[in-house]
Amino acid sequence: MSISQRVVLQHIYKLNDAYQQLAEQLDFSSDFINNLDALYDELSGNLEGPIQITWENTREAQAALGEEDYAALLAVFNDAIADRDDLSLILKP
Repeated sequence: MSISQRVVLQHIYKLNDAYQQLAEQLDFSSDFINNLDALYDELSGNLEGPIQITWENTREAQAALGEEDYAALLAVFNDAIADRDDLSLILKP
């Protein structure tokens, strides 16, 4: 499977950083709002795939976001991956 969209997340200190970086790199709808439910809808929806998301500096992000937000964001990625077979996530410490 050839990757058609590669996304790199880096320096995620708050959830809005992730929303902004994803929206800038993927073709999110114009009415995207910054929350986890909307993020899931975008990632599991009609984006052209295959999509590979590489999340760099995850240890730094986990410390900055806190356990709850880090786990919630990771859960959204994993739920979207479970819903489509052309989305992948690479975590880099």
